[in-house]
Order: sequence, then structure tokens, then C-alpha cells
Amino acid sequence: MGELTRSFDWAKTAIGTPDTWPQSLLTTINILLNSRFPMVLLWGEDLIQFYNDAYIPTLNNTGKHPKALGRRAEECWVDEWPVMKPIIDKVLTTGEPTWGENQLIPMYRNNKLEDVYWTFSYSRVLDDAGKAAGMLAISNETTAQVQSFNELQDAKKELEFTLDAAELGTWDLNTKTNLVIGNHRLKLWFGIDSQSETYLKDMLEVVIEEDRPKVIEATQKALEKGSDGNYSVVYTIQNPKDNVRRIVAAKGKALFNDIGEPTRFSGILEDVTEDYQVQQRKDEFISVASHELKTPITSISASMQILQKFTKTGELPEKVSLFINKASNNLTKLVHLLDDLLNVTKIQQGQLALNKTRFNLTELIKDCCDHIHTGGTHEFVINGPDFLLVNADYRRIDQVMVNLLNNAVKYSPQATKVEISVMSDEESVTVSVRDFGIGINPDKLPHLFDRYYRVDALGHQFSGLGLGLYISAAIISRHGGKIGAESTLGDGSTFWFTLPIDS
Repeated sequence: MGELTRSFDWAKTAIGTPDTWPQSLLTTINILLNSRFPMVLLWGEDLIQFYNDAYIPTLNNTGKHPKALGRRAEECWVDEWPVMKPIIDKVLTTGEPTWGENQLIPMYRNNKLEDVYWTFSYSRVLDDAGKAAGMLAISNETTAQVQSFNELQDAKKELEFTLDAAELGTWDLNTKTNLVIGNHRLKLWFGIDSQSETYLKDMLEVVIEEDRPKVIEATQKALEKGSDGNYSVVYTIQNPKDNVRRIVAAKGKALFNDIGEPTRFSGILEDVTEDYQVQQRKDEFISVASHELKTPITSISASMQILQKFTKTGELPEKVSLFINKASNNLTKLVHLLDDLLNVTKIQQGQLALNKTRFNLTELIKDCCDHIHTGGTHEFVINGPDFLLVNADYRRIDQVMVNLLNNAVKYSPQATKVEISVMSDEESVTVSVRDFGIGINPDKLPHLFDRYYRVDALGHQFSGLGLGLYISAAIISRHGGKIGAESTLGDGSTFWFTLPIDS
């Protein structure tokens, strides 16, 4: 009997030697030995344990084989017995077989208590007199399968969490039936009941009519034999339940079999409505601003040409010089506004180039102060060294300083002084511009350097497009410096920036 001839101390004491075993026990053992499934037989009042070769690998993992053969099950499965015993008693008492699939029965092995999973069936075995004499268990460890399934479920949950956090819709198209499986978000966007089956044609009906052809074309191209299977298209859908429109960006991939037929088509859907609206507002803003600025520039240019003709003839009416100066000043302002718009475009496209040279930063600040027209209302006070050499783009840093100084004058109409402080250490220089004006609401401070942001939101008091600080921040960032502001409402503001001395 192979392994059954070994280690029978308990079996001999409880049920005698094999030549005295009842026929029912011998028959059951014969079934056990000829089975390719892992099987265990518990026999007699002491539940003596027998098992076949297919069961040995499980015991080898615990170090119990061959000691477990012919011994009491309770002695062998000390840690597992509280779970096993009630099941065994029920089978022996009622005679009803039982089974379990992937049931957790902790097991002591590898020098620790491990979570071990089993799929098993327990059946009562009768003796020669027809009385309950033991139990036969067909048992298979499924720990590896359960762990793989749990890992798959964890990965699925993690993916679902990621998709949910990213607010993405998912879809999976059966290319044979055109049935679409989508997550909750996708169905919500398309106005589909959560339990309803969805087909491609139904989803295409939700796409607005003018966008439908390009969606169909992109789908056909992705599923076309010989294509790379990539799918990317932006379109608008209109929910049939609430008529809410949503602009979505779809990305996906088709999979093909060995003969080039599409077998699966899956992807994600992202709601980009807000991004497109922001882009649309930006485009509208630039369009309006450019149009509004171009008209006065054309008018001023024409006036300047006429005035220049008068200048050449020497026939100058009174106040012509005054008009020339006014026109020139307005033209300069308009050119600056256009420059701001162009700079924003360069920043967005990553084309804000720098032309670095070494120059005296203090001298640049003095020149900026001299060229800013304050109408005689403000005095610029510069604190710091007379000579401070930096390596930077002179024109761009001049642009930053002019912007900060103009803002200081603009937002302190009742004050008479603007302080500029210059400080340095071995690595960087810090320039700060302090005014003694109206100050800034603390809630607005975090947004000062945002594009198109204006402290005076309604634009009733102060002019400008809300681009100066945004451009200044981009220039300083390109230099590897930092920019910031501190302010107390009603008590002025301080704007500062840093530059590496050698960069």
C-alpha cells in the first residue's frame, strides 16, 4: 500500500493492523489510493487519518508528512481543528455531505500561521454494519488561485478608484455585437440607465449631429484592418434626459486577432468642457482686445502722419506740439498692451526667449524710475548698493521693473513715495518695490500672478488687461528666480523678485 504501510502506531492501537481492518475501510482506502484527486479518510471514533499521494504536497508544505499518516486528525491539525471539527461532526451526525469552495482554514506552516484556502467535499463513510464509521474528504488547496483572484480584484478596485478620482468614463466595445460596456460615469453622461444594455448606435445618437460624422470616421479608422488601432477624437454629446451638453475627449485602442480582425475596442472618455470653455474665453478675449486696440492705433498713426507733414512745412497751428505728445503717449500705451498680448502667446508656446548679458542692476532700476511718468506725484527712493552686477536679460528685467513701478504708482494715488530696495548675498539678489497705497485684499493675493487676473475685478478704477504680473512672473521664472507679494489692506503693498547673480 505504499505510504500506508508506514507510521501506523495510532492506527494499530485504534483499529488494528491492516489484516484486521473491516472490508468497508479497505474499500474506501482502495478508492482513495486510485484517485488522482487529493483525498483524506478519517476513520473510527478517534478519526484516524489516511491520505493518498496526491495529498502529500499539501502536507510537505507543513512538514507533517509522513508523521500525519495513521494518526488522529485532531493531533495533526491542532491549529485548524476549531474550523474542521464542527463540519466533520455535522457530516457524521446527519449523514448529509457538505462542500466548500475557496474556504479559509488557517494553517500553521513555514513557521507561521498562514491563511490557506480550500475547496473540499466531506462525505460520511459507513462500516460493514451500516453505521457511521468515518468521513472521506476530497480536498484541494486553492490558496494560489484565491490570492491571484484577490490581487486581480485589488488591481481592479485600484483602477476603478483611479478612474473615478480622475473623473473618467470607460467603455469596452464588443466588435461582433456592437454591445458597449461602460462604467457608471459613462452611462451618466450619455443618459443611459445603469442596468440597461447599450449599443454603439445608441451612443452615437447622443453625439450632436454636426460631430457624429467625425466620430464614426475615427471609429471606422481604428477598427480598419491593418490600422494601428489608435482612436482619438473630441466631440460634443447632449444627454437626452437633461439636455446637458458636454465636450468629451475620447482615447482608445482596438485589438486584432491573427488574421487582422478587430476583437476588442476599449478606451476612456474625459470631460474637457471646462478646458474648452476657458480656451474659448481666452480666444474671444484676445480677439476682442486685438480688435479694440487696432482701431485707435490706426487712428493715432494717421494723425501722427498728418502732424508730421505740418512739422515739415513749418506751418504749425497752436497746441500742435501738445497733441503730438498726447498722441505719442497713447500710442506708446497701446503698443505696450499689444506687447503684453504677444508675450502671453510666447509664454504659452514656451517661446519666451532670453538674451542674457552682464549689467549693473542698480543702474537699470534708476533708468526705469527716470522713464516712468508720475505726473510729479511720486518720488522713487532707491535703497541698496550703487553697483550690483547680474547676468540676465536686460530688456526683460526692465519690463518687470517698469511693470512693478507702474503698479506701485497706479495703486497708491494718494501717496507721494515709492521705495525700491536692493539686497544681495553670494547666490542671489532680491529687489522689492513698496508702495503706500490702498493695499490688496488677502483673498486676492494668491491669484495676483494668474493670467488675466485683475485686483480691480470690475475694471472701473484702474486700466489694464491683467497680464503684467503674469508676464513678470514668467520672466523671473525663466531666469530661475522667484516672485511674490505681501500686502495689508489699506496700508500698501510690497512686490519682490529674486535673480541668481550668475545663471
